Amino acid sequence: MEHDLNSAAWYSHGNILYGLGHYEGAIAGYDRVLATQSDLCEVWTNRGYALENLSRYQEALASFEQALGIHPEFALAWHGKGIVLAKLGRYDDALISFNKTLRLTPGDLKAHYNQGNALAHLQRYEEALASFDRVIESNPADYKAWYSRSKVLTSLNRLSLALASLDQTLTINPSCYYAWNYRGTVLTKMGEYDDAIASFDQSLQSKPNNPDAWYSKARCYALKGDTQLALNYLQRAIKLNPPLYRALAKGDNHFQAILQTQQLQVILQRQE
Repeated sequence: MEHDLNSAAWYSHGNILYGLGHYEGAIAGYDRVLATQSDLCEVWTNRGYALENLSRYQEALASFEQALGIHPEFALAWHGKGIVLAKLGRYDDALISFNKTLRLTPGDLKAHYNQGNALAHLQRYEEALASFDRVIESNPADYKAWYSRSKVLTSLNRLSLALASLDQTLTINPSCYYAWNYRGTVLTKMGEYDDAIASFDQSLQSKPNNPDAWYSKARCYALKGDTQLALNYLQRAIKLNPPLYRALAKGDNHFQAILQTQQLQVILQRQE
């Protein structure tokens, strides 16, 4: 970076704060640099990532655009732009950015992973699967890629393969509560309610205040015809997030068999 010593110090200061998770301070440092030299694409890029971490997505997008206006082939800015566009739900545009990143840096596994997620949101599941497989081929210990792969396989109704991917996820990271939870969801789809409940219990061991697991256990017990346990676990979920889990339960076919019971109606109508 060609700039004066003062700018170099502010840039270094910003990077240190960014590394510590102090994103507001990092942005202030980057702004001090850009006030005197506005043509530094790496500073605009780092600023964009700091803004993204603060969920200030429109400002982040503008920073990445500034970087790309200076250096149209700067892969890190393309990747950041894609991440922000995905956060904004603009998955078609995000995919364009990730594809551009990978043309510039074909070995970027994070970009392959994010490309896979964008493709999954666009319901382009076979292509998403290829992206996650590319990550796993290079880094078999990437449990998040195994997990995302399982979700794509579930969307393709390849439940046994999805379960195998989840087992890989949990071999790598046995305390991954959301993978245990999703494993239970897949087993529920397969009609394996007892095994599903065991997975939800594992999820709750890692994260006891996990309303999704309590709610999912309630669904399994409702499907097994155990009304009392279904109601007990549904109450646990609702206690943790009353508006969400009441709304979900009211339209959930898994509770169809017990929907008209007085106890369930009381639970669904009660106001905290």
